[in-house]
Amino acid sequence: MIERQFAQLMECMDEPIRITTQRLEAIALYPELARAAVVDRDKLSRMLNAKVPDEFPPESMADVMEYFAQRLEADPNLVGWWGWYLVRHEPGRERVLIGTAGFNGYPDQDGNLLMGYAVLSSYEGQGYATEAVGGLLKWAFQHPQVMAVTAETFPEHKASIRVMEKNNMVFLGAGSEEGTVKYGIRRVTT
Repeated sequence: MIERQFAQLMECMDEPIRITTQRLEAIALYPELARAAVVDRDKLSRMLNAKVPDEFPPESMADVMEYFAQRLEADPNLVGWWGWYLVRHEPGRERVLIGTAGFNGYPDQDGNLLMGYAVLSSYEGQGYATEAVGGLLKWAFQHPQVMAVTAETFPEHKASIRVMEKNNMVFLGAGSEEGTVKYGIRRVTT
């Protein structure tokens, strides 16, 4: 049922889904964009209209780029519910692909999503991850089927925890993998 609703939404989409924040443009991966990241960095750069640094993808994402491409090719309706590329777009500065963020797929039957994010090390500590997470949370909660969003990290990753806290995510306990912790935010209902 949920997949059919998303398929109907995607049929109306002519342009990639984009979220614009103060300093970032988040672009939802679609099959061609995801595949370009794996096989043709020059094409990826042209598609994003942004420089793709040599250190892209972030270390935590290097092993999953092919998987992202395969998932989106198998189910193009995952656009928006999977990966997003984070492009710095500040006036007077070069557009640069600085990281990735996204969700683990469609919301589950209870409306829950799991979120992840990674910024290249040279762009860490500048508030980009906080800004990206905020934009993606806003996008997710525009969809009535989304009830809660969670994210997981290791407790020693203080910067990642701070990103979650700055976006009003609260500590929920142990994460799904050994040694991780989970933070989350629920839809505000009136």
